[in-house]
Amino acid sequence: MPMVEVGTYFTTDRLLPELRWIVDAAVNPKNAQRVEKIRTELQKVVIDRTISAPLSLTFVVVGKPVLSESSHQVSALSYDASNTYVVGNVLGLVAICKILGLKTFLFSSRLSVKEANQKSELRQRLAMEDVEIRIVFDAKQGLNPTDAVELFKQSNLFDSSLNLPHLSDGKDLLPEEPFPLKLFIDQLIQETAIESYGGANFDSKHVKVSEHYITTQYVLFKLIVGAVAGLGTQEYSKMSKDITLPDSRSLTSVLSDGYLGKIVAFLKAWLESLNEVFITSRSGYHLSPQVWQALGLTIHQLVNEGASLSDLKAAGKALGSLDYKKNATHWDDCAVMELDSKGLIYKNAASSTRLFRVGLFEYFVQVIKDMDK
Repeated sequence: MPMVEVGTYFTTDRLLPELRWIVDAAVNPKNAQRVEKIRTELQKVVIDRTISAPLSLTFVVVGKPVLSESSHQVSALSYDASNTYVVGNVLGLVAICKILGLKTFLFSSRLSVKEANQKSELRQRLAMEDVEIRIVFDAKQGLNPTDAVELFKQSNLFDSSLNLPHLSDGKDLLPEEPFPLKLFIDQLIQETAIESYGGANFDSKHVKVSEHYITTQYVLFKLIVGAVAGLGTQEYSKMSKDITLPDSRSLTSVLSDGYLGKIVAFLKAWLESLNEVFITSRSGYHLSPQVWQALGLTIHQLVNEGASLSDLKAAGKALGSLDYKKNATHWDDCAVMELDSKGLIYKNAASSTRLFRVGLFEYFVQVIKDMDK
């Protein structure tokens, strides 16, 4: 079918809910480069009129479609387009969306006015180029989300163009399955009443301004690891594995022995101090994953210095009293913050997210020390 009709018959702006986590895993330079290469090649075919095999996409129909078969006519498949999801050549679909300016789930596909005007004729010609579509369905029993996940795994195995770091085996494709820190994250959410402030998103790595969540399962995982094991382990830890500490104990055993209570004491006090802010503001650094992870490193430092539960509560309350708005002048005292070119808001001045996190941690520790004087 013509490229322009793909969005009419199939869902192009979202993935299967069970695969939404892929959006965060797939946002990396390799995939961005591959999308651009596909887009460039498609444009080259039209401009140079070279011979090329059509781009092929595979969609799955979740549920039970209706297949009308006839011995004299072409068979007809009836289904709800909202129940279709791409499982094969994800980057090819993203490239098509970027060409046509359609909303997609991976990378920005919005065209600037300049791009729209400059390439209007080219986009019109590309829109009529044929795309090969494969539809996987079961008209007798229907397919469920688990079937769709399996199809995605197979497609990604057969066509390895989609780069998903840290995902080496199929078990990682089912994020609802338990992992070593899952119970501790759930307990932290419950004991700090995170749900009352907006909740934690389990389907995404980072919080989006348009949502009500204040953090994510992934960020809480990093916070806990940082609080127990420090910066290096926090940086390279993976959710699928337990962590062995230098003293040969596992991270989960340390948490079970009472360390989680220390994290709860600090974080609960911090959240309570920012209660109104979480309700009224979606634009401050209180939602930053780097701030949350820096809080974990702060807990680690305080515990190493012998802080009691009451000390941790006081420290959490002290940091909760900070103004997390991006124009708050106290950020001028933070070594990894600087004013933007307009002098209106403070932004990350570090050369990497790791250094930004370390700088925030060092600033938080200094704030606590200054308040103790």
